[in-house]
Amino acid sequence: MPRSLDRLPFDVLFCITSSLTFDDIVSLSLTCRQLRLLLNEGTLCWRTIETHVPHSKEAKLAQEKKITYREAVQRTYERREAFAKASPFSASIIGHGSAFLYKQGILCSISGSSIRVLDIHASSSAPRTIELSPIISSVVSTGLAEAKISLLSYCDEILALHYERKAKPVDSWLIAVSTKVGTPDAERLVAKIELESSSKLFARNTASFLYYGTHSGVGTHGHREWRIHGVSLDAEHVIPAGTPPLQLEDFVGSDMGFTVAFEIHDGYFYALSNQTSFDVEEVDWTSFYHCVRFPLERPFSNALKTNNRIYRRQHAEGPINDSWTDMSLQADESTNALIIVESRREWKNGGSQQTRTFYTQEIAFPSNSSSTPCSQTSSPAVGPSAGPALPPDDPFVALLASDNNAHWAPSQPRYEDFTHPEYGPHLNDPARAFILARTKLRAYNLSCSAFVDFVEDDKCCSNPSSPAPCLRLRIGSRRLAPAIPDDNDEQPPAGSGKGKGKGKEPLQYEVPLPPPKSALDARYRYAPITMWPPPANACPCAARLHGILNPPLPAGSAYGKTLVGVVDERSLVYMLRPARSYDDDDTGGPIVLISFDRAIGRVWTGEEGAGDGVDSVMRDGGSELQMRSRWVAGRAEACRDGTCC
Repeated sequence: MPRSLDRLPFDVLFCITSSLTFDDIVSLSLTCRQLRLLLNEGTLCWRTIETHVPHSKEAKLAQEKKITYREAVQRTYERREAFAKASPFSASIIGHGSAFLYKQGILCSISGSSIRVLDIHASSSAPRTIELSPIISSVVSTGLAEAKISLLSYCDEILALHYERKAKPVDSWLIAVSTKVGTPDAERLVAKIELESSSKLFARNTASFLYYGTHSGVGTHGHREWRIHGVSLDAEHVIPAGTPPLQLEDFVGSDMGFTVAFEIHDGYFYALSNQTSFDVEEVDWTSFYHCVRFPLERPFSNALKTNNRIYRRQHAEGPINDSWTDMSLQADESTNALIIVESRREWKNGGSQQTRTFYTQEIAFPSNSSSTPCSQTSSPAVGPSAGPALPPDDPFVALLASDNNAHWAPSQPRYEDFTHPEYGPHLNDPARAFILARTKLRAYNLSCSAFVDFVEDDKCCSNPSSPAPCLRLRIGSRRLAPAIPDDNDEQPPAGSGKGKGKGKEPLQYEVPLPPPKSALDARYRYAPITMWPPPANACPCAARLHGILNPPLPAGSAYGKTLVGVVDERSLVYMLRPARSYDDDDTGGPIVLISFDRAIGRVWTGEEGAGDGVDSVMRDGGSELQMRSRWVAGRAEACRDGTCC
């Protein structure tokens, strides 16, 4: 007599779950009460976290015994589901400033002559204020007079900022400030560096090192190149005095987030470019990523590792609309590997229709014994010796001159695991598309395979009193599909099935035995693209959310506003400012948080069961603005009835 899963011994069930994915384990626990009790056992939850997401924030909290492993599983699953389904847990107006920086759950915002530091992830953390006047006065005699302050980087309670005088841009300093609780303002200065150039200045830091770069070097070819400088922030990690800046030779690209990206990860500084040549090549075949890295404690040319043959695409795949290109480096929650994430809008095969696709690629460097790095968990990389230097039997080869810098490598397969099309391969998604001018923020969440666009929707609400477009999330996601297709999957090609199926009877397909488990074999289901929040007239909650996401700005700026934002794996933070303040850096605006983490929602709305947790703030006109909204279990039915608020 066959035995059901809930009747199996726990040891057998434990072994079965070791072959399941994270989502499958949670889904299995939701099938019945008995399996839920078994799969919520502490040892199995520990195994699930340490196997599938050992480098997530939830895993670190569980390892530090701040939460249980059962809570870590629940929070990870809920956070991913909320993001993938465009169902945030909370939305809040969390501050006001002229500029902000958000990383590691810490929000740093400038307001006047002070910096406000807020730990969004810590429920017991109160905002603290750091006065800039004593810090800047210890660096330059003019203090904050005519000062322009820019926030560059934050990590491990160290904030890097850039000071320059508006009337004298050559008076430029990079300053590292400690944000530790209890540190007197007079002792917060960690490092100060006078800058020779601030051209395209950026900074990345840890608790021990501060690295900054400027696009100020000049190569032998006459083009500008990046120069990377390193500074030690403590006595235990010392960079030798007099160490010259490291110039990234033949490293092409100058637009941060579009053609180049820089990141510190796991003790290394990484620089990435998606360009292969300073000049336009009339004859070229293949595009590669160019990546370099070096250890933080050794910023020397002999410690530099380079791979300029990480396969990107063939030019024959079609032209690219560069206006939509975005590139970043993200750490994988499962392996802690650094992943290239790039979105490109392309005219595939030279067709008339543009399609946007999100590509991922793991970074690999040639080892001492091999020049062709490749991994079972990444798409193929092409080494320096892979194949001939030019395509065989191509008539364009005869047109090459000695000064051409053509690149070629054999075409590589586009595995679905590393290619996420915006609308899916077979899904006719009716979701609206938005032009670039209406798409204010674009990002990709690697942890849940979802892209997010923050758009201005002029067709959301027909409100004559407020004709400005509504800010809304536009999210599309995908998840692993079963090896054997079912009714919810895309229909297979003709001839692939042996039964037509009637009524509720499932279709039967001839599916060959799967090959050995590999990330290269994955199939995906693509969810329809979802917009959030719903129109304001849907229910009182929706109207309230629109008031939070579209806070009022000074009169006359309804059609003129700028938006700056950042997205991580659990939240979106953005700031709105009147467009006319583009040259006025002191003009501030509201800072809004959209959270996909239930725990972050509790920070701003009180404990569970404490009502809506809505706070209000008085504006100049005397009207109240409800600043925070939190998801409450069971409210969906009330929203449908219009009795939610």
